[in-house]
Amino acid sequence: MKQESARPDRTLIAILSIIAAIVVIALVVVFTRGGPADVDPSTPEGVVQSYSRAMVDSDYTTARDFLASEIRDNCDRAEPNTVQGLRMTVISSTVSDDTAVVRVSMERGSGEFGSSGYTSEEAFTMVREDRLWKIETAPWELTLCCNRGINE
Repeated sequence: MKQESARPDRTLIAILSIIAAIVVIALVVVFTRGGPADVDPSTPEGVVQSYSRAMVDSDYTTARDFLASEIRDNCDRAEPNTVQGLRMTVISSTVSDDTAVVRVSMERGSGEFGSSGYTSEEAFTMVREDRLWKIETAPWELTLCCNRGINE
């Protein structure tokens, strides 16, 4: 007896090809998403983003450069807060001449025992110094200096 070699079913090959294509597309989407979009660093929102990134990265020298000169010059260093798992979204921004207020939604990561963490609305107040936006007050989680204004 002669056994015929089994020919693969064309339908099965088509289904497996479609599944493989979907897996490849999903992997491309996941790995090319990247982080949040960068905001123009010359805007109040951009300064908030840059300062917050520096604080999350524990780069306090860089973060300090974003503070208003009065705060920076009289800085009594605050105990660094743990801000891992912090997500911020700008809610609104109000600019009036040389002052600005950037309101953000701050979502802190998952809590213990599978709880979903918590979200609060906070504000950064800013002033313009030498045509650059500088932070006067920041939310307590992102406080670098514990002197006048920065942690009120």
